[in-house]
Amino acid sequence: MALAELARDARNLLAFQEAMGIDSYPATPGLRRFLHPDPPTAPKTQTPAATESGRPRRASTTPPASAISLADIREELGECRRCGRHEGRKKIVFGEGEVGAKLFIVGELPAGEDDAAGLPFQGEAGKLLMKMVGAIGLSRADLYLATLVKCHPADGHEPRPEEIALCHPFLLQQINAVRPKIICAMGGLAAQALLHSKKNLLQLRGAWHSCQQIPLMPTFSPAFLLRNPEMKKAAWVDLQLIQKRLATAVLR
Repeated sequence: MALAELARDARNLLAFQEAMGIDSYPATPGLRRFLHPDPPTAPKTQTPAATESGRPRRASTTPPASAISLADIREELGECRRCGRHEGRKKIVFGEGEVGAKLFIVGELPAGEDDAAGLPFQGEAGKLLMKMVGAIGLSRADLYLATLVKCHPADGHEPRPEEIALCHPFLLQQINAVRPKIICAMGGLAAQALLHSKKNLLQLRGAWHSCQQIPLMPTFSPAFLLRNPEMKKAAWVDLQLIQKRLATAVLR
């Protein structure tokens, strides 16, 4: 991060704390170390390990793998019966996509078509989603698709707070494993859960937020847009913001 960005963030933080009435901090050991860090020591010179041929071994440039893989998360989830949503489901809708996907889309709950296929965003909602992302130059291969809860219950009820709470850790692990450029929360429940906010979707959408230190844009779900086509224009504004942010991320 550039010094100018650090300075800006520091000023914003100080302004926020001033508005909250914070004008002093306890003199903790951690604060003392921050204010008066130890002088840097010279790095130790290490001789590269030799290969069998006697030549120095090159340092690996491969980035470290995620601490937990998508397969590990799926195994931990198992045939989940942690809440009542498993009753009447056909298949767990875990998610679809690959590690490194550009855009991580989180829907609210699996539909009946998702339940039958075991994959998110099927049926008419899935077709509309593909049109939406196609309009900003993305395909299904660029996406990781998931839902806030992973089961479609027999009565199809909306996710309840206790059900969301039980599924949420698995969703966060998926985000950490995929490490996308951007997260798109589709629907008010998805946005509120990922942002720990009680604001409604109309208050949250159209602006950038952050989840797991990844930029997050809330918008309307395809299912909602099928019922309320007059809101497609507003969703298009959100998608254009995602398109611009992705283009910037690629250029860096």
